[in-house]
Amino acid sequence: MEKENKTQTQSAAAAQGAQAQTETGAAAGLGKFKSVDALLNAYNSLEAEFTRRSQRLRELEERLRAENDTPAQAAGDTERAVNGGKPEQAAPRAAEVERELADKVRRIAEEYFAARERAANEKASAPYIMAEGGGFSAAPAVRARSLDEAGRLAAEFFRKNG
Repeated sequence: MEKENKTQTQSAAAAQGAQAQTETGAAAGLGKFKSVDALLNAYNSLEAEFTRRSQRLRELEERLRAENDTPAQAAGDTERAVNGGKPEQAAPRAAEVERELADKVRRIAEEYFAARERAANEKASAPYIMAEGGGFSAAPAVRARSLDEAGRLAAEFFRKNG
C-alpha cells in the first residue's frame, strides 16, 4: 500500500511538472535539472540513499544498545578472571575479594577522616619570623588590643631580638 501511494505521488508530481513545463515552455523553476523527470530521478535516488543511511544508523544504534546491555556478562568475566577462569568457583572467590576490597576502602576512609579531625583539632601554632642572622623565632602569641599595646609589644620584640 505504501508503494502504491509512493508511485501515485510520483506520477502526480511528474504530471504536474510536465504540465507546468508545457505551460511555461521551459523548465524555469527546476534549477540545475533539465527536466521534471531528471528532478524526479534525483529525488528518488536521494530518498533511497536516505533510507540506506537510516537503516545503517538503526543497525549501529542496536549494536551499541546490545553492547551496553550486557553488564552481567562482563561481571561474570571479571569473576572468572579473579578465580583463575573457573566459573564453578566464581561466587565464593568473588565474595572474598569483595570483602577484602570493602575492608581496604573502610580503612582508608577511617584514616582520612581521622587525619582531618586531628588537623581540625590541632591548635594553630604561631608563625615563625626570621630574625637577624637567619635564625627563626616564634611570633608572640599575644595580640595587641590597642595602638599603645601594639607599640609596647613591638618594642619588646625588637629588644629581645636585637
